[in-house]
Amino acid sequence: MMKSFETLTKDTGTNKIGERGLTMPRSNYVANSSLCFQLFTHQQCAEIHSAVLEVLERVGVNIHHQRALAIARKAGAYVDGQRVRFPAALVEKSIRSAPSRVVLSDRNKQRRIFLEGHNFYFGPGPTAMNTIDPFTGERRVPVLEDTCRASRVMDALPNIDFQMDFGTPSDVDRKTSDVYAFEALLNNSTKPIVHWSYNTRNLKAMVEMAVAVAGSLQELQNNPLCAFYCEPISPLTHEFDALDIAMAMAEYNLPVIYTPAPQGGVTAPATLAGNIVQSLAESLSGLVIHQQVREGAPFIMGGVITIMDMISTQITYASPEFNLMAAGLIRMAQFYEIPGFSTAGCSDSKSVDQQAGIDIATNCLMAALSGGNLIHDVGYMESGMSTSLQSLVIGDEVIGQVKRLIRGIEVNKETLALDAIEAVGPGGDFIGEEHTYNNFKKEWWMPTLFNRGRHDSWAAQGKPDLAELASKRLRILLEEHQPQALNEDTKNRIRQIRLAL
Repeated sequence: MMKSFETLTKDTGTNKIGERGLTMPRSNYVANSSLCFQLFTHQQCAEIHSAVLEVLERVGVNIHHQRALAIARKAGAYVDGQRVRFPAALVEKSIRSAPSRVVLSDRNKQRRIFLEGHNFYFGPGPTAMNTIDPFTGERRVPVLEDTCRASRVMDALPNIDFQMDFGTPSDVDRKTSDVYAFEALLNNSTKPIVHWSYNTRNLKAMVEMAVAVAGSLQELQNNPLCAFYCEPISPLTHEFDALDIAMAMAEYNLPVIYTPAPQGGVTAPATLAGNIVQSLAESLSGLVIHQQVREGAPFIMGGVITIMDMISTQITYASPEFNLMAAGLIRMAQFYEIPGFSTAGCSDSKSVDQQAGIDIATNCLMAALSGGNLIHDVGYMESGMSTSLQSLVIGDEVIGQVKRLIRGIEVNKETLALDAIEAVGPGGDFIGEEHTYNNFKKEWWMPTLFNRGRHDSWAAQGKPDLAELASKRLRILLEEHQPQALNEDTKNRIRQIRLAL
């Protein structure tokens, strides 16, 4: 079925009775609904889409890739040197041909991540230039052992759904540091991987590694354990390697994430809607080339849309505007019926402090409510300049709470508890009721990190703050969690692929 770019408005599924608005269920009554919101109305989405088409048709983009230019020209785009302008019909055809659903599997071929609708999944961030040492608190450059350690922690945390490298290792050959990091992720966790590559030479090696784990390219295509992301340059520029990787992923028929990073007031308009329009133009122009290489190849549209703080001149990773633009971009991805890549669980703070906790909680809830399918950068600090495993542990706890909020309240015969209320009656208590025993673990979210205990108990423990509790849990995870090992033959095969580069 062709996409219509339209969300049909439905009624509430109820009939009002009398002036008090009492309701009776109709045949289309929704039994249980999770919490979600859409930032833009359908009409606003249509206006934004129209603006995106205007940008692509009138302004166009610069493409620094000869093959991509030839592909665009053959598809019907207007090519003038490196400037390419796309007819609206070509853009909309590409949107329609992109799959509405992308699935990622774990290392054991178990399908874990279903990117569609309002489904949301959280994971960490990649490529940070610094990390906060989990033992000394020192801010330093990451090394390969940090990637291995982070992967083991991601494997242990129940609310982290996929893994990323959490910082580019600096103690290996820089030209192949992406490959070293990918090998570390394969070896230390079974969870799906979202990764990146410097170029298609390294990408080919990493796909071969994934094939070694999956058994064959067809098995990897059927159960992709990895997706790779690449980034155009704002404003409206596609450099060689970004498009080269996107086209290669289309040829492999494996999921690619095409995610610009426009900075409001610097490389994008200061207005939030204008920033979103430009980001969409950058992502969708990449989609056109991608779908021309292989129609129907899996594509995830993204955008890390920020603003520049006009006092510090730093990008912001937790401002209200950052969260709003992320929600707006995801709303447009839903409008296009293409899976969306989003950002949350991160902070502008330089340490794991109260500001970090507020930032993480705010943007995790916002991302989940808006239905950002693949939500990355949990554990990012300092506006993306640093990573922190303590912050990742706190993010995992926040995500657990957010998941419970989004699940909402189930209404059925068991949860309405009429029999239990009747059995206890006036003046009784429910502590010994079988209904309580049967339901509290299902209904109530139980924290593993946040402290709900009494003051005297907390004081007896030394009055630990959240950062101290996160550090303690991190130490336990590192000491006790043992990820499922990859078999030695496969590990050796992966190593040989890396050594052959």
